[in-house]
Amino acid sequence: MITLISFIVVLGILIFIHELGHFAVAKFSGVGVERFSLGFGPRIIAVKRGETEYCISIVPFGGYVKMVGESPSEDVSPEDRRRSFTHKPLSVRSAIVAAGSVMNIVLALVLFPLIFMIGVQVPAYMDDEPRIGYVYAGEAGDKAGLEKGDIIEEVDGREVESWEDLYKVIALNPDQPLRLKVRRGSTTFETTLVPESSADLGVGIGGFAPQMVPRIGALAPGSPAEKAGLRPGDIIKAVDGNPITHWAELQEVIRHSGAERVFTIERDGEVFDVKITPELNKEAGIYLIGVAQGEDTIIKSYGFFESIHLGLKKAVELTALLFTVLKGLIVGDFSLKSLGGPIMIAQVAGKAAESGLVDLLSILAFLSLQLGIINLFPIPVLDGGHLMFCLIERLRGRPLSEKVMGVAQQVGMALLIVLMVLVTWNDILRLLR
Repeated sequence: MITLISFIVVLGILIFIHELGHFAVAKFSGVGVERFSLGFGPRIIAVKRGETEYCISIVPFGGYVKMVGESPSEDVSPEDRRRSFTHKPLSVRSAIVAAGSVMNIVLALVLFPLIFMIGVQVPAYMDDEPRIGYVYAGEAGDKAGLEKGDIIEEVDGREVESWEDLYKVIALNPDQPLRLKVRRGSTTFETTLVPESSADLGVGIGGFAPQMVPRIGALAPGSPAEKAGLRPGDIIKAVDGNPITHWAELQEVIRHSGAERVFTIERDGEVFDVKITPELNKEAGIYLIGVAQGEDTIIKSYGFFESIHLGLKKAVELTALLFTVLKGLIVGDFSLKSLGGPIMIAQVAGKAAESGLVDLLSILAFLSLQLGIINLFPIPVLDGGHLMFCLIERLRGRPLSEKVMGVAQQVGMALLIVLMVLVTWNDILRLLR
């Protein structure tokens, strides 16, 4: 029930905000609005105020604003001509068309800072002093001579008090030399760290990690670890008698061999051994036992201006991620099977609602941003398709014929139907699995 209610609320807000954009700009521009509908098809509820009928319709996947003179072939009385969409200047029509997507983007830009002000879940170590718990062999930290237990006190002469301070500096300086002041035991020394640029995000990576107890947070269903009887909360103390003090050490020990190993487990103060044989993950090319890290987290809130900065940064990151995924789908790096539809959205919204307000607002902001951007793509039926027609009209000096636009709309609708069938089929397959 929570999943269904969350889905309806999230979808309803997204559609309402989108159509409100079209409605508000149309009204402001003097265009008559005959109907404001959430959903398509037969009406469930309808109320008329003035000239506009406000209704909720039975098919929830979308909505529309019906304006006076929306179609060039529509008969419009002389007195309604000034209120007709078709007879408004091209700039006004373009603004009305774009307003829906803009409103979705604006909603996301409002919600992201709000989320950071309310508080987001972050690793508990983020406020701790930057004491290194593990150095990855061959990476930037290793090349700089850093070791487990080192405490980074300064970067380029500026004091760093927490992992959050350190991560910010490293992330913002990919491939740039950073002068570190490091404390090791009772001595201090300086070294140069050159953060390696992440191929996916373009940010700097230091090649080291904070202290991370090898505690299990979750197990994959049917995995070797689950079959061996491991549980969330278990701490892996050793593998084949060799002590494990960091999660990265555990990964390094397991990933290269599928041989049976003896894991020493601590559970509620009791220590015992279990035998587990890692399985090969063919896609990643490494061996796994099917466990996810259990990490202590805290809720951290930010000030007004920092929240705005972080919110805008998050919006930019998600926008870049959207285009990265689209590029991957086009060139074949990503499978179409990874796409999700209404069922996946409902599942994610339900889980977010169960997790709390922040998670629900996060999924709402994410979907609103994606909806706003995708709707601006130059595909007939979408707002971007209508804007493309407006641009062609500007370049030609006259609009395309209704026949041409009608055919283009049909092609666009067919593409959307095919996409909807595909993502829904993907959702069904995930449920069956």
